[in-house]
Amino acid sequence: MKKLLVVLFLLSSFCGWPQEILTGMQTNPIVRQKYLERQMQGRIHSGSDTIPTGLPFFDDFSYDSVYPTSLLWIDHYAFVNTDIPIYPPNIGAVTLDAIDENGMMYDTAQPGPSPFIADHLTSRYIRLDSVFTPVPRKLRASDSVYLSFFYQPQGRSRNFPLKQDSLILQFLVFPAHDSITPTGSVRVPDKWNRVWSSIGMSLDTFRFYNNDQYFVQVMIPITDTMLFFKKTFRFQFYNWVNFGAPPEISWQSNCDQWNIDNIYLNTGRSMSDTVHPEIRFVDRAPSMLRNYESMPYPQYNAAPDQEIADSVSVILSNRDLAVHNCRYSYKVTNGSGSFTKNYTSPNFNMQPVYTAGPVTLHPTISWFYPVTVADSAVFQMQHIIKDNASGSVFGDTIIRNQNLFNYFAYDDGTPEASYGLTPAWSMLAYRFNLDKPDTLRAVEMYFNQVMNHSTPEYFYLCIWNDDVGVPGDTIFGMLTLPKYADQLNKFVTYHIPPLFVSGTIYIGWIQTTADNLNLGFDAYNDHSDQIFYNTSGKWYPSAYSGSLMIRPVVGKAIPLGTEEKAASVSELRVYPNPCHDGILYLRTRGGSTSSAEGCSITVTNLLGQTLLSSKYSGRLDLTSLGQGIYILYLTDSNGNKTAVRKIIIAP
Repeated sequence: MKKLLVVLFLLSSFCGWPQEILTGMQTNPIVRQKYLERQMQGRIHSGSDTIPTGLPFFDDFSYDSVYPTSLLWIDHYAFVNTDIPIYPPNIGAVTLDAIDENGMMYDTAQPGPSPFIADHLTSRYIRLDSVFTPVPRKLRASDSVYLSFFYQPQGRSRNFPLKQDSLILQFLVFPAHDSITPTGSVRVPDKWNRVWSSIGMSLDTFRFYNNDQYFVQVMIPITDTMLFFKKTFRFQFYNWVNFGAPPEISWQSNCDQWNIDNIYLNTGRSMSDTVHPEIRFVDRAPSMLRNYESMPYPQYNAAPDQEIADSVSVILSNRDLAVHNCRYSYKVTNGSGSFTKNYTSPNFNMQPVYTAGPVTLHPTISWFYPVTVADSAVFQMQHIIKDNASGSVFGDTIIRNQNLFNYFAYDDGTPEASYGLTPAWSMLAYRFNLDKPDTLRAVEMYFNQVMNHSTPEYFYLCIWNDDVGVPGDTIFGMLTLPKYADQLNKFVTYHIPPLFVSGTIYIGWIQTTADNLNLGFDAYNDHSDQIFYNTSGKWYPSAYSGSLMIRPVVGKAIPLGTEEKAASVSELRVYPNPCHDGILYLRTRGGSTSSAEGCSITVTNLLGQTLLSSKYSGRLDLTSLGQGIYILYLTDSNGNKTAVRKIIIAP
């Protein structure tokens, strides 16, 4: 293998300018998987209305979904997510980019200097002709109707929208209709009025021009009663994309993202009505491991004091104008309930975000996950913020699982970009530290799909030992090809002969072409200090913040020809969420709404107090609970909590 490396270094000197390159993706695997699921279920969106919605119209995209809710929107082009937006008003936003509703690049995405229209986010028809409370009456200009929203260019995307890559908002003037002519009829398309736009720019430039804000709010009065005060009012966002790609197909990618959040349309507003009082988490729940998102349970058990974090960071936002006295807490449990750890902070005053910015707390971790002989474990973490005032509905909860299976993972399983090197014979190495000697069984890798590209891109899958903080001797090498999985969290497993490893190892590749191998890149979690590349005989640390989607698998033997399965977790969908009338619908694995034998439902408040408990049913009446945020648990016949969902009862 050492002779091979000498030959490769000699070849690399004739292969062009060395560099690592980060690009967007040609597919969105999260959207793609959702599209395929809906296709199998025969639920592909038709793009038409059924029943118009009324006022108020509000969406903060904090629900667990991929597409915008069909209760408010008629299309599925935009992407609801927590990966791309940075510091939204509350967790989650909707992203417009160059990926369509089936997770693929738009057909119009052709290389060249001319921009094209890509995503749309189109509201349902909205009854802007009348209001119905306290009594029905005609809506007038004096009712002061405003549409507001927050927006952000780029987010965590590598490529920002250029000047011509605008975000546009338009209002519908006349719906599409058939017009009678002397010779028959002709279809007249929708007629729109453009009411607002923003030119493209980087997030850094955006913040420079907007007093260092990550998201900026826009307020638009609706005053033209003739054009817009109709029962067929609707609005639509869309974006222009410039797909100026290099000639190499493997470098073409998604780009020009815009993030939108907290879209609110209602009467009785004004230009100063910019406050939506709430106390919310801004970012996702963090890993409670010091180094990894996930790691093998036996490896954790070998050195729990080295692997559990001393503290974590949670980010909060008080979007009221008043100071609120709050308390924060977290709760960690396993599936059986035999392990529970709690933390509650001292009471503290949370200043308004408009004057003090988001609040970052650093709750301590003074405990360990239980040290056992088990091969795997799953721990659920709930983070809770609650206003201390009596009767207050201000508060929020975020939930995540900590998986301890048989692999090391710096990434969260969802790629936001593609990573590659050039020229040919470039080398990539990813560092992992073992707490005890173990047997390396396989390497899982996530390669992003490349469209219209069939040329083999062979690479050597390599493993190195450590040489004072950089890769040393090659201890394994195997010539192979990138393989693709068209689903979320579907890594491809490269099985290798059992390899005894200890201490620090590096896993990566030596490529044989100048093509971008398009390895999945998690831009959300930054472990760039573990990434090294070598294009000229010397190892350098990566210049890009993020994590590579490479996972070493250790421990017991893996049956060849089978994919390992994660711990079974019930698929539970709750809707509508937020819920306005107190009636919630539940759907379990397979789309069934009938009762699940032996399962039960429990609803608690943010303090963990049980408010409702019943057998599982597809329809849940929560009208007795009132406005607020609650936690819903699905419990199986063995008493294990198999699904947890945050639910919001809105006015």
